[in-house]
Amino acid sequence: MRKIILLIWGALLVACQPQESVDVLCTTSIVADAARRLLPEQVTVEALMSSNIDPHSYKPVEGDVAKLSTARIILHNGLHLEGKMTDILEKLGTQKPVHAMSSALREHELIQVGPNTYDPHIWFDLQLWDRCVGELAVFLIDQFPEHRNAIEQNAIDYFSDLVHTHDEMIRASNRVPDSLRAMVTAHDAFSYFGRAYGIKVHGLQGVSTAAEFGVKDMSNTAQFILDYKLTTIFTETSVNPKSIQALQEAVAQKGGHVTIGTPLYSDALGSKGTPEETLLGAFQHNANAILKSFE
Repeated sequence: MRKIILLIWGALLVACQPQESVDVLCTTSIVADAARRLLPEQVTVEALMSSNIDPHSYKPVEGDVAKLSTARIILHNGLHLEGKMTDILEKLGTQKPVHAMSSALREHELIQVGPNTYDPHIWFDLQLWDRCVGELAVFLIDQFPEHRNAIEQNAIDYFSDLVHTHDEMIRASNRVPDSLRAMVTAHDAFSYFGRAYGIKVHGLQGVSTAAEFGVKDMSNTAQFILDYKLTTIFTETSVNPKSIQALQEAVAQKGGHVTIGTPLYSDALGSKGTPEETLLGAFQHNANAILKSFE
């Protein structure tokens, strides 16, 4: 009983302490990267979820709620990427400026995965992400009109980088024969990537890592690997690798052999101080690993 009382008292002390607010609070590292590219350094930007955190199954804790409540504005991906935070974000949207990156896109541009349900991994098509960043720039200028010039110039610079990286990936992909352009990942996070760059993508799990997969999914994926003669399959930095390890065993049981490649960045970026802490750095890491698997 004494231990329980101490825990409650400690929680009350934390709750009573004033929270240091941030100007822009983003749900994921990917959204935070876009905000940092557009805003000047004096505007504070923070990601609620750190690197290697899976947003599909992320549950906000007490400290997160305090950060969300005190932040000046909130940015999120939308399309239920932050599944367990949807209700909180909708409620906060009635109290302060809240912007969804996906709001820039039209329904026909999205990949439908169920009734009124769409794949949220829009950042892997850099042309789509360019559109999302453009709408974000408009939103941020409304919120920080004193930084209009900086935001506009930063947007122009970022658009240039996105277009360059997109075009480079198109050229690199086109150099690979169609029959070799196929890949398997832990969950179905790369459909936009595949559509944009002409690669057939198969995910063991659905678009959410919270989705269950069964024996049939494992068997079908193993057969896909054999049919396309894949030599490499990929786990992801924000996903438990056990499913891909089990898939490797399933391929072996069918008489095949496949190696597990370097983990890809899917729903979260890399650690601070690494090239992969930015979207373009993570994209290049993924592109290099995927293109190498086609050799």
